[in-house]
Amino acid sequence: MSKFSRMMDIVMYLQARSLVKAQELADMLETDLKTVYRDIESLRTANIPIEAKSGRYGGFYIPKDFYFKAPKLTPEEIAVLFFAGEILVKKNGFMFEKDFKTALSKLKNTLAKEEINISSDKISSISYEIESLKTRLWENLFYIIEKCISEKKSIDVEYYTLSRDEVKRRTLDPYHLIYKNGAWYLIAFCHWRKEVKIFRVDRIKSIDETGIPFKIKKGFSLRDYLKNSWQITRGEEVDVVVRFFPPASRLVKEMEWLPTQKIIEEKDGTIIFSAKVSGLMEIKRWILGYGSQAEVLKPQSLREEIYSEIKKMLKHYTSTGKRHKTAEKEDNKN
Repeated sequence: MSKFSRMMDIVMYLQARSLVKAQELADMLETDLKTVYRDIESLRTANIPIEAKSGRYGGFYIPKDFYFKAPKLTPEEIAVLFFAGEILVKKNGFMFEKDFKTALSKLKNTLAKEEINISSDKISSISYEIESLKTRLWENLFYIIEKCISEKKSIDVEYYTLSRDEVKRRTLDPYHLIYKNGAWYLIAFCHWRKEVKIFRVDRIKSIDETGIPFKIKKGFSLRDYLKNSWQITRGEEVDVVVRFFPPASRLVKEMEWLPTQKIIEEKDGTIIFSAKVSGLMEIKRWILGYGSQAEVLKPQSLREEIYSEIKKMLKHYTSTGKRHKTAEKEDNKN
């Protein structure tokens, strides 16, 4: 069960009763007392008036004059929610699919028949294509990760490393989940590497809870950790300078790619793009995507890497061309 679902259950449970002890809530939610207290504090922060009565017959309660009522939504707002819901549950890797479906079902039960019909008509006028690769393992994976992030408990995983083409078992302290460019990533402290690393979730082959508590590394900041990453991969910080020619120059200057970027516009339509980047792998792919309309000026190491990639590409196309000509000659003979 996700934190959101637990908190909603706490509110509904307290509203239906006079006084409830923390242990009763823990038993109902099948969790521990610490989690219950954390959830109650989160609800209080969200202005849900959960009061406490001390003593032998005490417990938690919500004042009777408080009513947790769903806001009145327009047919357009309802349609948007259901449409977003359909996309989310079809999209590979939405970790709260079961809870989201339940929430949508509860919302639907509060609507009048006319509202449902109007919303359905609006949804049917829009179409979309999204690949779905959901599995039981995938759902369980996200459930355990989210649970252990919330409870600050370590996990054991079997993780496939693409660069080494190997699977290795690691113990991780999960800090944060982030969705970026069509994939989920887990930011976690790796006990093997002795540092905070980024792990692509769909490369986790198996996962187990250890039950061992951890503390987030002192001084860790998610914002600082991901600062200057081109997309998600991190590395040594490097000053990168690229010249872009039209029409790519017009496209590049329209976007803010990094907070550190600077753009100098030239009279001939070219631009000089500069930025401080954490790691070169991802920005190298980005630059290559612009082909002859991009030229790396700095650093020299990246310029040489790009040149090496171009030589490899040329070799592929040259050898492919020769093979095609040979094949054509053989076909003509036959």
